[in-house]
Order: sequence, then C-alpha cells, then structure tokens
Amino acid sequence: MLKCSQVSRIVSTDDYHELGLMKKVEFKLHLMMCSHCQRYVNQIRSLGRVGKQQVEKLEANDEQLARMEHKIREDVGF
Repeated sequence: MLKCSQVSRIVSTDDYHELGLMKKVEFKLHLMMCSHCQRYVNQIRSLGRVGKQQVEKLEANDEQLARMEHKIREDVGF
C-alpha cells in the first residue's frame, strides 16, 4: 500500500501515467481509503483547471491585442 507522501509525490509530479498496473491499483485503493489524499487530489485537479483557464484567457487577450494593434496600424497608415 502506498503512503500519503508517495501519493502526494505522484500527484504533484503528474507521474500517474508512468506507474505500472499494480502501483495504479495501490494508488486508487489508497485514494478510496484516505480522505486527506482524496481532498489533495481534488485540490490539485482544481488548480490545474483554473490554471488552464487563465492561460486560455491570456492567449485570448494576446490575440485580441494583436487584432487591435493591426487595426490601429491600418487606421494610422502603417
């Protein structure tokens, strides 16, 4: 059975996909039994979603800024 510290490392380094079958089973069993690790995994996933949303907003802002700059250059005659 995995320890909480091992689960935390796996989640925070995104190593889950590199685990073998037995380690994945141990990981899931640990999460089924440990509410603290369940909460931690949910928090990390939430942070990931929020981070991704912020990056998407920044990318959208960059595109909008580029369009505005292009429009200003056209209006000014550059």
